[in-house]
This record gives sequence, C-alpha cells and structure tokens, in this order.
Amino acid sequence: MRELIVKLATFVGLYNWLMKIDNRIETKRQNKAFMKYGLEALREAVASTDKCGGKLFLAFGSLLGAYREKGFIPFDYDLDMGLLASERSDNLVATMRHHGFTLLRQYYIKATGRICLDKYDYKGVHVDVHYFYPDGDGNLYCDLCLPHESKPWREANATDGFPTIIRTVPNSTFSKHDFLGEQVYMPDRTEEWLRTLYGEHFMTPDPKWTMGDHKKRSQSNGERMYRRKVN
Repeated sequence: MRELIVKLATFVGLYNWLMKIDNRIETKRQNKAFMKYGLEALREAVASTDKCGGKLFLAFGSLLGAYREKGFIPFDYDLDMGLLASERSDNLVATMRHHGFTLLRQYYIKATGRICLDKYDYKGVHVDVHYFYPDGDGNLYCDLCLPHESKPWREANATDGFPTIIRTVPNSTFSKHDFLGEQVYMPDRTEEWLRTLYGEHFMTPDPKWTMGDHKKRSQSNGERMYRRKVN
C-alpha cells in the first residue's frame, strides 16, 4: 500500500510534499524514542564493538554534542558513530543483534563493494555506524549519501544509485572519555575533527544547519551509493 501511495504521489507531483509529512511524523517518533533510550543505545553499541575488538567512537553530530554541549544536541535524534573499516569484524552484526540491535540497511559503493554505513535500530533509536578509511595522505575519510537528483529512493536504488560526497578528517587514535556517565571513544584530535567538519565557529550552535552544509565542505568523487538489507 505504501509503495502505491508513493507512486501516485509521484505521478501527480506530490512526492516531495508527502515526504515532508512523513519525515515530520518520523522525527517526532525518533525524538520520543531517543529521549528514552538514546543513552542506553550508546552504551550497548559500544559494548558490542568492544567485544569484537573495535573502537566505536562518536562522530559528526554526536561528537559535536559531546564536545560542545557535554551531552546530546537537542535537535539531533539519532546517534552518529564511527568505526575504522579495518576494525569491522565478521561477527559485528551478530554481536550487535545479540545486544538488541536490528540492522535496518547498509549503504555501499556498488562499483567497489566498499561499505560506507550500517544503519541500526535499537528500541526506536537509529544508530548510524560510519566506516572510515585511510585516504593515502595521512587522513581518514568516510562517504555520505545525498538524495537522488530527481528520483524517489526506490527508483534511484534500482537504477543509478545516489550521489556520494566524501568527508575527510585528520588521522587519529581514539580514547575513552566520560559522556553522561558512560565511557565512550572519541578521537584524540576531536577539536581538529570538529573544525574540519563544521568550520572555525563550531562552538556556536547553528539551529539552521542542514546536510547542505556538509556538502559545502565535502568533495565528490563521482561514485554512486546504494542501499541494501542484510540478513
């Protein structure tokens, strides 16, 4: 039924309007779940990767919140985490599942098979695990997915995929720090990361920040990203 509604909305030119309504409803649901289970989800995600020998660290908005707000950013309703791609063990998904996580979908570059992101759900909280790779110049990078230029996501995923941008940050080691009573990994070069990702004024909250700001500070390598379900 949902797919039929999307097709009809696209046909009559109401797709973008329908997506705005759907996103508003989803945001309210995520906010409620995050307020209740956000910290628990963070604790269980770190415990899962600890068992697999990886250092799951705070990234993007979650890292910014930890450093600037000493907590979560009020209008950010998911967890942004990072993991070195070399530390993604074969049993990570199974271990995450044992800790209560469901892998909703995986984002990857079809041309090379490079895994970019695993999106998990924990009691309604979305946890994005971004995979960071060495770029050959002493930095780390990860891939971010943008909406298709014109197609609904199902059609885009079945055809030419989604445009991809790359965010590059200084290479770093990672150490555990106290965050709201939990021990979580953060880059040892956190301030440099945040300056690179968000600019010199990252300590000043910007409620109007959008994904477009990431795009301004990113580069495109022309690769296309796809998403898939993983059993």
